[in-house]
Parts: sequence; structure tokens; C-alpha cells
Amino acid sequence: MYASVGQRRLDGAELSPQDGFPKHPGGIVAGRVRLWLAYFVLAVLAGLAGVIAAIWMPPERAAAVAAIAAAITALPVTRVSARIDTATRQRELMSASLYAASATGRLPRVRDLIDPIALGVHAAETVVRDGVTDRVAPFIQRDREADVHAAVTKGGFVLIVGESTAGKTRLAYEALHTLRPNHAFAYPAPSALHALLPAAQREKNCVVWLDDLERYLGAQGLTAQLLTQLLGDNSRNVLVIATMRAHEHQQFLSPHTEVPPEERAMRERTTRELLQSARTIRIDRHWSAAERARAAEHATDPRLARAVEDDRFGIAETLACGPTMLESWRNAWAPGGHPRAAAVMAAAVDCRRLGMHAPVTSAVLADLHCRYLEDRGGDRLRPEPMEEALAWLCTPVHGATGSLLISAAGGYQAFDYLLDVPDLQPVPEGMALALASLLDPEHAHNVGLAAGRLGHWEEAYQIHHAVVAERVHVLGSDHPDTLASRYEVGFALSRTGRAADALREYSRVTEGRERTLGADHADTLTARQETAYVLGQLGRHFEAHQVYASVLAARERSPRLGPDHPDTLRCRHNLAYHLSRLGRPEDSYHMARNVAAARARVLGADHPDTLSTRYEVAHTLGQLGRWNEALQTYCEVAEARHQALGADHLDTLAARYEVGVSLGRLGRSAEALTLYRDLIDDRTRVNGPNAPETLRARHGLGVNLGRLGRWEEALDEARNVCAIRERVLGADHPDTLVSGREVAVGLGWLDRWADALTEYRKVAAARERALGRDHPDALASRNDEAHCLEQLSRSQEATEGEDRH
Repeated sequence: MYASVGQRRLDGAELSPQDGFPKHPGGIVAGRVRLWLAYFVLAVLAGLAGVIAAIWMPPERAAAVAAIAAAITALPVTRVSARIDTATRQRELMSASLYAASATGRLPRVRDLIDPIALGVHAAETVVRDGVTDRVAPFIQRDREADVHAAVTKGGFVLIVGESTAGKTRLAYEALHTLRPNHAFAYPAPSALHALLPAAQREKNCVVWLDDLERYLGAQGLTAQLLTQLLGDNSRNVLVIATMRAHEHQQFLSPHTEVPPEERAMRERTTRELLQSARTIRIDRHWSAAERARAAEHATDPRLARAVEDDRFGIAETLACGPTMLESWRNAWAPGGHPRAAAVMAAAVDCRRLGMHAPVTSAVLADLHCRYLEDRGGDRLRPEPMEEALAWLCTPVHGATGSLLISAAGGYQAFDYLLDVPDLQPVPEGMALALASLLDPEHAHNVGLAAGRLGHWEEAYQIHHAVVAERVHVLGSDHPDTLASRYEVGFALSRTGRAADALREYSRVTEGRERTLGADHADTLTARQETAYVLGQLGRHFEAHQVYASVLAARERSPRLGPDHPDTLRCRHNLAYHLSRLGRPEDSYHMARNVAAARARVLGADHPDTLSTRYEVAHTLGQLGRWNEALQTYCEVAEARHQALGADHLDTLAARYEVGVSLGRLGRSAEALTLYRDLIDDRTRVNGPNAPETLRARHGLGVNLGRLGRWEEALDEARNVCAIRERVLGADHPDTLVSGREVAVGLGWLDRWADALTEYRKVAAARERALGRDHPDALASRNDEAHCLEQLSRSQEATEGEDRH
């Protein structure tokens, strides 16, 4: 939770931008007029004195009087001029939504910050001592405090990552007061980062505070270039300190797009580079035994005493009343309670999960909450009026100082603690599209990105397609924002199996960027690289290889990139992947090994990109028939991802899937069956029962049932998966066709060859329609058909079919 313009105080009054900071002098515009008038009057007086002296006095005395008059007026005039300059600086600060101090027109000092809540620290339960209201509990030393102090002392870009209510912001606040009390302090609004630059650059010692960093990211937000400008050279002592929820950090750093590593998109390249440049310190929501012992030393504070006593939650979590608010939300669903408020809260939480970091209006929440309410019972819950629901949500929860819904900047935001609840239901299908339809193109674009991260690719496509149409109309076809949205259209199309359409979009993006940015610009190369990928999807492997090779050459010769730049290594990774698809597994294996070693050296052994290339090494080992080595490598990658990313991260689950594939290839199908059953449970919990990767795990289960000779069960599983894939993905989606082929395989093993022939022909016809006759998958389907005809003793038809093609 962060305090910003329009946020409500506990007493219901609006919190102004300057609460917790030294105040601005009133009436800057009126003040300027008065200053200019004073300047004018003084100048007139000086002139009159000189004229009178010249008329009535001898020349030598007149000169002396004029000098005296000038001396008398010089000091006030100088002071007036200085005050005019001060007013100008104040206007700059105000336009940047910064906090100016007193009449100096300068940024406040860190030592002047009197209210940590105004900086984003969660308020604790109110305690009144000697008539003074206290909403901030005593600070408790954290285990990572020394690391934070070292980073703050060194300066540069420091990022503190952790779950909501882990204590990130409080730790940063206390570190600044201890180590940088005399530094100027800038806390810009998310839309004012660029306006901040002139004010910050005038300060020799400056802190830029970016609480909830995700609000500042994006095309118009904090970039590596802007960060460099803020930090300046070594002549200034500048610290950019930020906090970020762990979930958001992971989404940006290693997007949960659940794609094979060779498909990893670079659409968030700039943001990943920015985050990787930070000195990052992670803190846990659950406090260690040492931290809890230090908190117990302050048991005279009733809030800390209760927090220490309840070891189910972290200390800061309990102080912020997060569990109390969560329980209040859950209880609100009761019939006759506050069910509409509960539904509004669910909608507000999912708005945040769908990339809406700005407040949403009551009209948006009124539109979106209806589905959540209907899913829980609708009118049977006896929902209250909308006005009453909003009022209840914005009222501090009993025993807490904060509310479930925060009123801010003309809209509402969910209390961020609720976004990290572990058992939240998946965002409903269609919700991203519904939200995006109510927003402007910029925010809709972000919702489309979030929909893709959640695996809702058809929604992502529809959202980006609509945004492209709007941006073409308003900005033009070659505007960078239009091309960025068109790029996302292509990416979504490639994820929904429409490779030909994706190629068309990527080609248009590449041409537009070449015209506006140049052929070797990083964004142009990104589009060309994705063009190469979809060429591979279409079976045009030689063309894809040529494009990959030319992009790699451009990246390696670029002075900004070079051979070891992360983008260059990513291109080499993709080239290694493609070599294996060209039937050159040995070349692919050696290149992938080299890229893995380079990434480990540049990024670290456990970096997600390094693990992606090791994953590719395992794949090529499998292609070479070295399945024992492949299994060992996949197991190592799965364990490393588990440690670095978590058990439920989609990359971790993908590696576990490949472990199952390797076990099956080694004839260890019973072990593979156990692995796939567990994986299906985890995928269902994380992604939902109908998600593509859940269905892929079920497909693996069916394959290994067949390998164990349990063909009736295998056939049932294949049919069920095929039916769901056809409904969810479409009849011609590659995954649906793979399942259709598996149905045919099962029928063949059960000696039902006539039925198998019908299924094989359906798959062959669909692949030819979608991919063309010469695609390897289409050729494989014709071979399947011929094999089936031979089993039916219809060899002549099989031969004639081959001749026709």
C-alpha cells in the first residue's frame, strides 16, 4: 500500500501530496505577481532618485546620490530576483508532482520526512500515548539490514524485493534516515519521472524514492537510459531506491508466459535489463527466529506483543492487519453480509493482477464485479447496494487502520496484501478482455501483456488487436506504440498456433521499425528474431536459419551489444534451438553448451536465461539419443528452478514435464506415470484444469499408459484431452492435432484400424490446411495414413496416396 494523492486519512479527510513533508508557501502564481510588482517599484524608485539628483544637485553630488540609491536598492532587487528563481523552481517541482520544501524551492532533506506512512509504510493499529496518536510501531532490526545499509552506502540503483507486508518500505525508510539524512529527497508520481530529471540533476546529493516500482515501469516510465540520467556521473552522489512485490518482480524479470525456453520473448527486454542492473536485496514476509526475538524486546508496545505471540504470520504482516483484512473479505461473502463488497473486492484484486497498477473507477468496478457475484450465488446472497459496498470497503477494518479498498486519485485500488494470498482463484477467462474494453489504449496494452503472462492468449490477441486499431487511428501506423502493440498481436498469434498470421504481423513490425529506427536498432532486431521463430513454426527452416544468423551478426557487431550482451546470447540460444530443428543436433548441442557457459559467466549459473539454455542442452542430448544425460540435466534444471524461482513457477513445472519425457524414453514409464499424476495436480492448481500445459501433462500421462500396455485407459485419456483441446484451443491447433493422432495410435494398438484411419485422415487434412503439404508434421501424418492402410491390407491405396502427393 502506498500513500498518494487522494488517499484517505484515517479520519476520512483527503491526504494531500505534502502530508508528511514541509509545506509549500501558498499561492505561487499570486506570489510571482507580487514579486514582479516589488521588483518594478524598486527599479522605479532607483530611477527617480537618479533623475531628481541630476536636476537639483551639482553633478558631483548627483553622482554620489545615484550611487547610494543604487546601493540601497541593489540588495532587495537581488533578493527579489532570487525569490523569483525560487518560485520558478517550485513550479517545476509542482509540475513533477514532487515535494518542495519551505520557500527555498528545493527538494526536502531526508531528515525532514516526518511520516513514513506517506512514503508507503503500512500503518499499524493506532495507539494513543500521552495524548499523541501513534500509527507506526517501533522499528525492529531485520536480518538483511546490513545488506541494505551496504547497498544504500554504495549508491546507484537499489531494489528491495519481498511480498506485501514483508517490511520492505520500512526497512528502506529507516536506512535512509540513518545513512542519508542530509540528502535531497524526491518522490515523484509515476507519470512525472521525466519531469523529475531537471530538479534532481541540480542536487549534488539526492535520493529518488520509487515505492512499488512496478507502477513506474513501461514505455513511458523508468528505463535504463532515464536511470543513467538520474544517477549521472561520479560528480554527484545519487541513490535511486525502490521496493517491489516479489510476484511483480518475477513477472517482469522472468515472465510467466509458460513457453518452451526457445520461444522466450523479448518484449520486456528493457525492463528485465533495468531490473538486472539493480543491487537487489530480498526480504521474507515470515520473520526469522532472531528477528522475532528482537521484536519481543519491544513487548511493551501492545501491537508488537500481539504480533510476536501469533507466529502464523510475519511481524509486519500482523502489524499491517493483513490477516484481519483477508478474513473480513472472506466473511463478507455470507448471505446478507456484504457480498457485493466481496465481489467488488475480487474484481479490484484481479484488476491489479491484470496489470492495472493505476486506480480504477467505481464505474469499472461496477461493471466487472457482477460476474464474481453471480458465480457465488447472485441475488440469493442478498447483495447490498453498490454505494454501501464501496463505503464498507473504504472503511477501516475493525482492529486495523487501513481498509480493503483504497480510494486514490479518482479511483480505487485493492490493498496489496490481498494480491499475495496463496489460494486466490485464477483470473476468470474473459475478465482481461472485459477490463481492457473499459480502458484507454495505454492501460489496455498493459492488460493484454498481463493476459499473455497468465496464458490467456486468445484474450491477449483480441486486446492487442483492438489497441492496434485505436493507435493506428490516433498515432499512425509507424508510431513506436502502434508497432509495439502490433508486435504483441504477432506474439499472441504465434502462441495460438496461427503462425502464418503471426508472420504477417512481425513482417509489418520489422518494416515499420526499419523505416523509423533503422535496420540494426535493438527493437528492429527483436522483431526480425520473432519473424525467424514463426518461419520455423511454418516449416521454413532454411529461411529461419538465415534470419537468425543475420540477426546474430548484427548483434555481435553492435557497439551497444557485442558478443556477450544478454540479447546476443538470447539470439545464439535461439539459433542453437533452430539448428536442432534443421536436423543438426550435434551443432545445436555444441552451440547450446557454449551459450550456457557464457550465460553462466555473464548472468550467473542460476539465472533463468542460463537455466533455459541448459534446458535446451538437455533437449539436444535427447535428440542425440543420450537420454541418461538428458534426464540428469533436466533434473538439475528442475531443481535449480525450484530453488531460484519456486516450486510453482511455470518454468519449474516445464522442466518437471521434460523429466517425465526422459523417464518414458528410458523405459521407466511407471516412474513417469507417477511424475505426471503429481504434475497434473500441480498444473491444475496453478493454471486450471483446461490450461494448455495441464493438458500437455495429461497427454504425457496417456502416452505412458500406452507404453505400459494399458491401451484402453490411454485411449480414454487421449479422447478426453483431445475434446478439451478442441474446445479450448480450436480444432486445428497443433496440440489438438497431436491429441487426435494419439487417439488414432490407441485405436491402432487396440486393432481398430478402420477407426484409426478415420482419425489419421482428419489429422492429416487439418495439418495440410494449417501448415501446408510440405511441413514436416503434414508429411508425418501422410506416413501415418499409409501405415494404417497397410495394416488394413490396402497397400495399393497407400502407394497411390504417396504418388498423389
